Amino acid sequence: MIQARGNQELWRRNLVRIFLALKEESPLSKNELCQRLELSRPTVDRAITQLLNNGFVRRDGQGPSAGGRRAILYAIDHRARYTVGGDLEIPELNIVVSGLDGNPTVSESMRIPARIVTDPKLTLDFVAKGIREVLAAAGIPLSRIVGIGLGVPAFLQGDTITISGRNLPHWVQIPARATLEAELGVPVFVNNDVKCMALAENRALGYRDRVLAYLALRRGLTGDIRMGGSVLINGKLFQGGNGNAGALHRAYVEAEELSRAKSLPALLADRLLEPILHLLHLFDPNRLVINAGILREEAEQFVEKIRARLMHESYEGFKCGFSVTAAQDKRLSCAKGGALFALEKALQQPAELIA
Repeated sequence: MIQARGNQELWRRNLVRIFLALKEESPLSKNELCQRLELSRPTVDRAITQLLNNGFVRRDGQGPSAGGRRAILYAIDHRARYTVGGDLEIPELNIVVSGLDGNPTVSESMRIPARIVTDPKLTLDFVAKGIREVLAAAGIPLSRIVGIGLGVPAFLQGDTITISGRNLPHWVQIPARATLEAELGVPVFVNNDVKCMALAENRALGYRDRVLAYLALRRGLTGDIRMGGSVLINGKLFQGGNGNAGALHRAYVEAEELSRAKSLPALLADRLLEPILHLLHLFDPNRLVINAGILREEAEQFVEKIRARLMHESYEGFKCGFSVTAAQDKRLSCAKGGALFALEKALQQPAELIA
C-alpha cells in the first residue's frame, strides 16, 4: 500500500511537470517533453491523455518532417479555465476575465448605486452579482473559474479589509474574502488595489528590474485625490508582514484644496513628494513607475514635476539612482492585476488546479 501511494504521488508530480512545461512553452511534441523532462514515453502518453480529457491541453498542429511521420504538437488551452479580476474603486466596479495565460478575454465596468456604497454587505452582494452577470454574458460557467482576485483601496487585516476615510465609516474589518467565497463558491484573494495595478503594469511592459516601486493616484468619493504605493521584487509582490507593504502615510489631498489650485500637477507634486521619498528611502528601487491617469492630459506634467523634484533632492543627500517613468498600462489595470494575482495563487497549487 505504501508503494502504491508512492507511485501515485510520483505520477501526480510528473503530471504537474508536464503541465507546467507546456504552460511555459507551447507547442511541444511528446518526444520533446520526454527529452526536456527526462521522462519515459508511457508516462508522457498517459499525462497528455489525461490533460486532453480534462480540457487543459489541445492538439496544435504538427512538427516539421524528419523523413517519417510528423509529430503531433500539444499546447495549453488557455481557455480551459479562467480567473476573474475585480477593481472595487468605489463607486466604480471594474471586472476582467482572463484565461490561463493571464490575458483578458472579457471586461466590464459598472457603477455601484450611491445608496449602497456605505454598506459593505450590500456592496459585496453587488460585486458577486456583477461577476455572475459578466460570466453569464460571456458564456463562461462559474465552475471554470479557478480564482477571483479583488483589488480594493484598503488596508489588509488578516482576512478582513478596512477602507480608511470618513466617507465610508462602516468599512472596518470587513470579511470581504469570506463573504464572496460563500456567495460564489470560488477561491477569492483580496489585495490592495495599487498592488494589483503594479502586477498589470509589470506584465504589460515586461520590466526586469530587481526592485520596482509603483505609485498610483486615485479619486475618493468626494473628489479628493489619494496616492497608494506598492513594491515588486524580481517581479513578485512584496506584501510585507500583514499585506500592507508600500502603504503611504498622509498621501492625499482634499477636494477643497484641489479646487483652489492654480496648477494641479504642481500642487500634487508639492503635497505628495514627502510620502514618495519615504517609499524610495525604504525600498531603494531600480525603477519608479507613476500612474497619474486620473489627471488625464496633466498626467505627464505631474510625473515630470516629481522627476524634477527627485533629481533636486539628490543634491541634498538623496541619490536618485533609478528611472522615473509614467505608467503605460492604465485601462482597467487593477482588475487585470487582480486576475493575474488569482492566477498566481492558483498556479501555486498546480496539482489541485488540474485535478
